[in-house]
Amino acid sequence: MTVAVVDLETTGLSPRVDRVVEVGVVLLDERGEVEGEFATLLNPGRDVGPTGLHGIRASDVVEAPTFADVAPHLRSLLSGRVVVAHNALFDLRFLAREFGRVQLPVDLSPSLCTMRLAPLFFGPGTRSLQALCGYLDIPFDHPHAALGDARATAELMVRMLSSDLGEAPLSGAGVRVRFAPDGTYRGFEPLDDGWIDLVAAARASAAVDPCPPCRTLPREESDAVARRRDGYLAQLVAALPALDDAPPSMAPYLTVLDQVLEDRLVSVTEADELFALAGELGCSPEHVMTAHRLYLDALATVAMADGVVTDDEHADLQRVAGLLGLDDRDVDLALTLVRSGAQVTLPRSLVAFAPGDRIVFTGAMSRTRAELEGAARAAGLFPTSSVSSKTDVLVCADPHSQSGKAMKARSLGVRVVSEAVFWEALAVAA
Repeated sequence: MTVAVVDLETTGLSPRVDRVVEVGVVLLDERGEVEGEFATLLNPGRDVGPTGLHGIRASDVVEAPTFADVAPHLRSLLSGRVVVAHNALFDLRFLAREFGRVQLPVDLSPSLCTMRLAPLFFGPGTRSLQALCGYLDIPFDHPHAALGDARATAELMVRMLSSDLGEAPLSGAGVRVRFAPDGTYRGFEPLDDGWIDLVAAARASAAVDPCPPCRTLPREESDAVARRRDGYLAQLVAALPALDDAPPSMAPYLTVLDQVLEDRLVSVTEADELFALAGELGCSPEHVMTAHRLYLDALATVAMADGVVTDDEHADLQRVAGLLGLDDRDVDLALTLVRSGAQVTLPRSLVAFAPGDRIVFTGAMSRTRAELEGAARAAGLFPTSSVSSKTDVLVCADPHSQSGKAMKARSLGVRVVSEAVFWEALAVAA
């Protein structure tokens, strides 16, 4: 055992306040050959940060393990190995902080930084991982995906160390990093040791006993997990018995469905309640799916109220369609119906918002916070900055958000809605 090449995707740039949202590890033996890999998304317990950069959505991490869940196994993978990363100080500082949070110290020294090693091989100039891999024709198909970056970094390191660099002092590319017991960064010392010296030092460090594999959710599996989760309601509906006669009214079902889907999530408990209600009303799968299409038509009516369906509104329709067991073709049909002049409304048992309701916004919305709060005040609502037991509504940019505000709201039973539902509710109240 020699090397653990690590890459992380994070919610931001500060290890003090940001969290790791994905980890990828490639284990190399003495010959530089891959002997194992480890990769998983992580639920950071907060918003996921720059989705546009790392491609990870809040919905992807809802069922992912936390860092605490994977820490013992990850610690055992890194033990006794030289930890290698591109821009190692960034990754090591996050790793140490995460291990510190779960009170599981780990020795991350000595380490090798391929970004600091690159000038010895390529000469002065660019240090980005993608550019360096491009110079050596190293496959780099998934930038900013942790395992893809770790694989590319591993190949880059092997190529560089296969040259004369493998026998020479590494001129500061090796580093010894110091951390406090809680993972706080205390500085680093560049090492002039050669590669063989780094390997020997890592092997001599206190070894950690092997730990059994932990639960993981690799990026490529998250979509399938989300489809299974979001299709749960449709699976239950399909289990309803077939009936010859239509029920007298679907209004009670639509009313409850409207409440359930307000946050654009369907929990297992909510799905069970809807299933039971459909059975009490004498609904067959065909009846319920007709109601679901009616619900989608009503949302399309709201989206088309101003004559334009924005990208966000269209994405919201697609999200709801998936939850209802429908697909993009059903969205297109609903929009075609509304464009032809149909206006579909739903029975609603509750007032959208009550004057004086305390409302909190979280996440990056399609409009500025000032615009959102201005619209809320114009509707008689009272915007506040934090969630408490007195909060009536939390509006999330992403209803799957794991942010502190969203988690606190759910724990307190505060009503959680998406931005699209916020605007729809204001329209209903007008």
